[in-house]
Amino acid sequence: MSAANKNIPVLLLTIILASLSTIAPFTIDTYLPSFPSVATELNASTMQMQQSLSMYMLGFAMMTLFSGAISDALGRRSITLLALFVYAVSSFACSQVNDIDTFLWLRLLQGVAASVGIVIGRAVVRDLYSGAEAQRMMSNVMLFFAMAPAIAPIVGGLLEVTLGWRYIFVFLMLLGLLVFSLVALYLPETLPPQRRHSLHPLLLLKNYIHAMTHLHFTVLALIVAFNFAGFFIYIMSSPQLLFSHLGYAADEFYIMFVPVVLGIMAGSYASARLAGYYPPMKIILAGSLIMLGASVLNLCQAYWLNINALNVIAPIVFYAVGMALTMPALTVMGIDQLPNNKGLASSLQSFMHMGGNAVVAGVVAPLVFDSISGLALTMLSFHAVGLLLFGGVLYFSKPAVVQNKAA
Repeated sequence: MSAANKNIPVLLLTIILASLSTIAPFTIDTYLPSFPSVATELNASTMQMQQSLSMYMLGFAMMTLFSGAISDALGRRSITLLALFVYAVSSFACSQVNDIDTFLWLRLLQGVAASVGIVIGRAVVRDLYSGAEAQRMMSNVMLFFAMAPAIAPIVGGLLEVTLGWRYIFVFLMLLGLLVFSLVALYLPETLPPQRRHSLHPLLLLKNYIHAMTHLHFTVLALIVAFNFAGFFIYIMSSPQLLFSHLGYAADEFYIMFVPVVLGIMAGSYASARLAGYYPPMKIILAGSLIMLGASVLNLCQAYWLNINALNVIAPIVFYAVGMALTMPALTVMGIDQLPNNKGLASSLQSFMHMGGNAVVAGVVAPLVFDSISGLALTMLSFHAVGLLLFGGVLYFSKPAVVQNKAA
């Protein structure tokens, strides 16, 4: 950790960074149990409700292209506080809408604001830590962050059945203000002026071209995106999966989300404990094999077993374990490819990740969520692409792996 920030307690820093990352899954998952209510009150179709997810992710992906580079030039703290303020305002506005078109545009604005937390959080980790310490901190952040998808639909379901869907967005506003307070009170600036970069358009363009043509960086980011897409297809299809296929109600989303998040927490915990003891490539390989086994198991149950919660959800849990085991190492390795532009690297990682999520939510999920076998085949296909990309990285990185092992 840098000398300027050595007095920040590690637990407090972890909570702040995890809180910044937590906003994104809360904004996605909290209102999933209210899809039928929102659709009825705003006279929206199923496709329009699905678009409310893809609009959020479109805004998220668009802003991730710029927030890291802006923070590289102006510092991490100011842009984070501005984004959290915009997030709180847009969340409150969502609670007041009376038509689906306005709701969709506000979801876009929510995505723009929510994206900053994840991008800046990753950049802050690399401002303060390196090597195994960075992977360990990233894993710890993900361990806290993993609780959000379990808590969010439970909170959303309770708010839906007690107060109505509009109070879900009031809750999100309060969440944004809480994180704003944490950042304002406890998170100092982690990027000193002497390490900042110019926002000159030509220099930015040069840096973006360099990053996007950096093959190793791009492939590592795509591996994360494809691996996560295999998991995210089930998150985006959860209303149809739970309501239509499994017959659950709005306040029973915990049946899927709690075990899945426990899987993410287990994988994150294992990643944090293994960091420094095993080379990152070996950790990623182990997680990739777990995901492959889970994907094959999922396809088998989809075609040959009865549709019930255990058969459908168990493979997703195992997949989540493998995914969480690989993500911290892949993320740190990716940012390390561009050591002089960590914010920009984090931006592009998030852009590819969330851009892929937007396609999954808006295009792929509506095509397959009516079929258990279609969902399973999609998970396997996404992970297969990620596995092939990782095979290429592993092949071309053999000298580095040997060197890490010897060290």
